[in-house]
Amino acid sequence: MNQQSAIYRGQVRHRRYAPQRHHFSYGLYMLALDLDELEQLSAHSRLFSCERFAPLSFCRRDYLGDPTQPLKSAVLQEVTRLGGVVEPLNRVVMLGQVRCFGVYFSPINVFFCYQGDLARYALLEVHNTPWNERHCYLVDLEHGHPADKAFHVSPFMGMGMQYHWRIQPPRERVLVHIENRDPDLLFDATLSMRRYDFNRSALKAALLQWPMMTLTIVRGIYWQAVRLFLKRVPYHPHS
Repeated sequence: MNQQSAIYRGQVRHRRYAPQRHHFSYGLYMLALDLDELEQLSAHSRLFSCERFAPLSFCRRDYLGDPTQPLKSAVLQEVTRLGGVVEPLNRVVMLGQVRCFGVYFSPINVFFCYQGDLARYALLEVHNTPWNERHCYLVDLEHGHPADKAFHVSPFMGMGMQYHWRIQPPRERVLVHIENRDPDLLFDATLSMRRYDFNRSALKAALLQWPMMTLTIVRGIYWQAVRLFLKRVPYHPHS
């Protein structure tokens, strides 16, 4: 069987349109892990492991659901809870971060749920900083209906808005584009990356370019928060 897991490298871009204009972009990589392949991926290189220390390591308790339950099962249960139909789904691919030299942080993990080769749903597991809370949104990839914002993420963004999605599942490229509207466009975030095979050379190249990916993400979040504060963007406390 062909391996489905891969590494994606590219850029994330944020653009804020109101009440002050602000934008930034930076490079990053994310792992696209077929949750049925986790154990066999450890055999590719000592740079990646499951439940053991390595430069890149998958640890079940970092993700949604009961950590004693397989992550694939927890994802499908969450899809059901949010109104999705899981009976035809047979594969889940997680696009996200793993532990980098033991440090984990991921603002968003996207679980693509497949019926055969067709991606039916994207389950977005969103984390906020510094509260370390999580919330899931379910996107039907065929219809992509907007969703009311139900989770406090940034203290510089209010709650009274909707998310609009444009998502292209992992193939040679992957795209996740999210717009915040009230109904005017206030903010958008775009993740655009290209696929590389999951092997030692690709893992090594990613680690050499971004030695501490998770810390780089955290540092970027706090630096952009300082810039927004200096621009006097209104502060919205977490209730």
